[in-house]
Amino acid sequence: MPLYALVPAAGRAERFGSPKLLTRWKDRELLGHVLATLSGARAAGLLAGTFVVHRTGDEAVALLADQYLAYPVPARNPDGELSDTLRTGVAEIRSLDSPHGSSAILICLGDQPLLRLDVIQALAQSWQAGAPAARPSYREAPGVPGHPMLIDRSLWSLAAEMTGETGFGPVLERRGIFIRTVPVGGHNPDIDTPDDLRALDPAEPGL
Repeated sequence: MPLYALVPAAGRAERFGSPKLLTRWKDRELLGHVLATLSGARAAGLLAGTFVVHRTGDEAVALLADQYLAYPVPARNPDGELSDTLRTGVAEIRSLDSPHGSSAILICLGDQPLLRLDVIQALAQSWQAGAPAARPSYREAPGVPGHPMLIDRSLWSLAAEMTGETGFGPVLERRGIFIRTVPVGGHNPDIDTPDDLRALDPAEPGL
């Protein structure tokens, strides 16, 4: 039952004002924190591989993906929105995945450096127990749809219905497909602005 991580990293970061994913926080880039956690998940046997969809020509992000032994994938639409980026990643994973057995994608945002291994494990267990879609509910962010989001292969075709800067969530809700929420501790905020980054407590591991 392979589980693949998909990291959309082709955004323009207009609200941040500079290449957000390459901005350093603590000891590495924001994207580097995410990729380091996913590397740990692969080492723990939770993930079969990590795919990073980047803007065409963004060699810095592609090289960072290589550094963490992830697969860099150029976005098919250079000016595409999140939905385009996700479709690129889903298509790439589908082309490499075996049509036999079960598999799923874990969508991990590149601007969430507090991503944790225990959350990935909890989502994987939820999927193995039969949930076709799952996402965390963080104790410190009640009512906020959490990431990463897990999508079983049976739902990958719904990527065609995504629009704009939205992902699978609205499509599944519109179709009435149940998304299991997995309670976990801590929080996992998006970093959209420099103020968001400054608000992260360097001593707070997110637990």
